[in-house]
Parts: sequence; structure tokens; C-alpha cells
Amino acid sequence: MKKVLFLITFVITLALPANCEVQKVSLDEAIEIALSQNLELQAKRKDYEIYKQEVKIVNALKNPQFQSNFLLGKVNTGNSSQFGLALPIEIAKRGVRKKSAEAKLKSVENEIRLAEHNVKINVMEEYFNVLYMKSLLKIANDREDIFKEMSDIAHSKPATSLNYKIDILQSDIKHKKLLVQLNAAKANLLRAQFDLNRAMDVEDDIILYDTMEKSLFGDVSILNIELPSYETIEAIAFKYSYSIKIADSDIEKLSRDIKVEKHKVIPDVTIASGYAYQTAHQTGKEALPGAYIGVFADIPVLYTYRPEVKRATFIYEKAKMDKKSYENKLKLALKTNYNDFIYTKENMEYYQDILDYSKEILKMSTERYRRGETTLLGLMWNENAYQETMHEYLDMLNTYYSAYLSLMHNMGHDFILEDDII
Repeated sequence: MKKVLFLITFVITLALPANCEVQKVSLDEAIEIALSQNLELQAKRKDYEIYKQEVKIVNALKNPQFQSNFLLGKVNTGNSSQFGLALPIEIAKRGVRKKSAEAKLKSVENEIRLAEHNVKINVMEEYFNVLYMKSLLKIANDREDIFKEMSDIAHSKPATSLNYKIDILQSDIKHKKLLVQLNAAKANLLRAQFDLNRAMDVEDDIILYDTMEKSLFGDVSILNIELPSYETIEAIAFKYSYSIKIADSDIEKLSRDIKVEKHKVIPDVTIASGYAYQTAHQTGKEALPGAYIGVFADIPVLYTYRPEVKRATFIYEKAKMDKKSYENKLKLALKTNYNDFIYTKENMEYYQDILDYSKEILKMSTERYRRGETTLLGLMWNENAYQETMHEYLDMLNTYYSAYLSLMHNMGHDFILEDDII
């Protein structure tokens, strides 16, 4: 048993980064740090700058071409040499391409906002998980005190009392098993703290961020959540959801893409102009200067781009159907999350009373065992019942907060703006 305890403690010690500084932060502070310093978010924000350049790229004019035609040999007799510039001109194409790129830029901007929203939710989830593990550790510490008290009471009884030896062995076994569970709870807490820092994704690896609160027991501010009516929740989702905004921008882009494909059939032209001349050697008399003008046009008769137009149309129609399907599923998901939240919140209030009653029963049972009015087995049974209630309460809190985070995720927005709903 001692070897197991030593091994667990040794592993926990090794898991801590060298020169690691633990810094306690509130949930709001953790979110603020993540939004400003998260490495993945910083990389995601570069997409906006990339697509800003994409708008400029698709709107670029064609560069002029230098052309020359210098004749050599007998063919130059009676023919002129030429040099000049040719300018390719796209007809009715740059504008539709630019609008398509601008729609994509709008979509990328909403994708960044959605990524920030998801980072916030991930930090909230991992922050809660740290508090959840701290609560389990608190339960284990409290149980260690309880089992230590059981052992002390058992040892203090007369050696001639009923089940004296059995009570000592049982209480000592319970106490030592709890020490193993205690170390496991410490390891789980450390892993949850690492997960929180992974969600924050800050470059500084010297600081290990930890929660400001000690556990989920008592008045914990992150559990004080008040939601508006379901109708308001749904209105917020359909008005502010970044996912819906992304879908709208994508649909707009795809509609622009149809025009891009349709405009490909419009002939492009190239205008050329320059200097033409014949030398005195060519004419046999005197040099003849001059100029030339040329116009070239693409004629889309062999290929009219119909497959591209049909493909773009099908993609556009599919995107609209996908959005409609998403909105239908979103309503059901929001209703599920909202109902889970409301009913679980009500159950939490019941469990707070149950916890008080269970704690009082355990206290009374301990005193009865101390006075020899009940057996150690009866005390352990009441203690197990109390611990089960504690764990059930924590699981209820987990369900409650998970329902809230799922609601925020499906809403696609984290602000309750009831007054702004149109």
C-alpha cells in the first residue's frame, strides 16, 4: 500500500512543469486571457487578412503585353516590322468575382467570431471541470477526516467490547483505501488544470492557471445563471448565431459564383496598338513609318461553360437546403437544452435540502456509534449514503452546467440581448 501511495505522489510531482507558477483567475479573467492570447485564435484571425488580399487579387486588372514582329530575310520586302503593346480586357467578370470574394470575406469574419465563441465555451467547460475535480477532492478529504474519526473511535473502545478487533480492522482498511482515492483525486485535479490551460492555449508555459473558487460547494457565481424565456432564446439564436451568419454569407457567395460562371461566356477582348515601319532597304526608296491597331476576342462557341453554371447552381441550392435543415434541427436542440437546464435547476434545489438532511443523519449516526448505540457497519452505511448523495449532487451540477453550455453552443452566441431582439 505504501508503494502505491508513493508511486502516485511521485507521478503527480513529475507531471508539474519545472518552475511552474500557479496563478488563480476567475472565469471572466480566464476567458479574457484566452480571447487575447489563444494561439489558435491568433492564427485563425490571419484568415481575415488573407482573404482581404484575395478580394484585391480577384479584382486585379490584366497586365499589358509587349508584342514585337521583326521580319528577317527576303520576306521583309513589302512587309512592315512592328512592336507595341496589347492589353487584355475582361468583360463583365471582375465585378462579379470581387463580390463573390467579398461575400467569402464576410463569411471568414463570422468564422473568426464563431471560433472565439467556441474558445470561450471550451474555457468555461474546462474551468467547471477543474471545480468539479476540486469538489471530488474535497469530498475525499472530508471522507478521510470521517474515516480517521471512525478509526479513533474504534481504537478508543474497550478491548472487551463487541466486535472490537473487527471494527479496528474495518476502520483502518476504509481509511487506507480512502488515502488511495485521495491521491487519485489529486491526479485527476491536476489533469483538469492542464486541460484548462490547454483550452486557453497561451504561449507562456511557465504559468499554470487555476480557478479562483475552491469547489462547487457553497455560493459559486458561475452557477448563478438566469435565462430568459425560450422564445427569447430562439430569437437570439436565429438573429445572432454566427453559424447562421456563416451560412448566409456562404449562400450569398454561391449565388455570386453562379454569376461568375455565367459571365465566363461573355467574350474577352484584347486591344493591341504600336509602331510599324519599313526601312529604305525594304522599300528600295525611303523609309515608311506607321502604326497598327489590332482587336482580338475570345469566341465561346466550342465550349459554353454550361456544366460550370449547372454545378454552381446545384451547390447553391444544396447550401440553401442545408441551412433550412440546420435551422429545423437547431430549434429541437435549443428546446432540448432549455428543458434540460430548467428541470435540472429545479432538481438542484431539492438536492440541496437532501444534502443537509444526509449530513445531519451522518452526524447523528457518528455520535450514536461513539456512545455504543449502533455498530460501525451502520455508521459506514450512513456515511456511504451521504457520499452517494454528494456525488449525485455534483453530477446534477454537471448536467446543469453542461445543458447551459450546450445551449450557448447551439445559440451560436453568448450574449443575452433580449432588448435588442427585433
